[in-house]
Amino acid sequence: MTATRTTTTTWPSGSLVLTAAVLLGALACLLDSRGVDAIICYDCNSEYDPRCGDPFDPYTLGQIDCNERQALDHLSGANATLCRKLVQRIGTKIRVVRTCGYIEEAGRDGGLCASRSGTHDVNVQYCSCKGNLCNAAPARLGAPLPLLLATGAATVLVARLLL
Repeated sequence: MTATRTTTTTWPSGSLVLTAAVLLGALACLLDSRGVDAIICYDCNSEYDPRCGDPFDPYTLGQIDCNERQALDHLSGANATLCRKLVQRIGTKIRVVRTCGYIEEAGRDGGLCASRSGTHDVNVQYCSCKGNLCNAAPARLGAPLPLLLATGAATVLVARLLL
């Protein structure tokens, strides 16, 4: 009589694998904003509506689906891919403009600001961001804390699954 030996492989529990898959899928959605067809931005100018300035009250101002705007002739029908906030300083006067953005500045990740100076004491700070209604906030200095925490948690979870 021959003895047969059976080996079994232990896999992580189904609920743990499902949780990891959901977390990784959610993280992938957060990281990939380029697949979105339309972006919604605040659209205002503090020259005409003081509520558009800083501090900003996002609950009382209009929002716009940037793809529903009339196409700009000089952009050859390009779709908006980001939101913008511009702070213009001309002498002592400050104007804030929040609107859709169509062209990403080379070397920028869509979350930082650039400053430009001109003649006659004109300074402009351009801030771009890639999330819906993200042009309500002051300038962002890097990745948001929740995204960093989610990335860290997903990394730890995957490491535990693989070890």
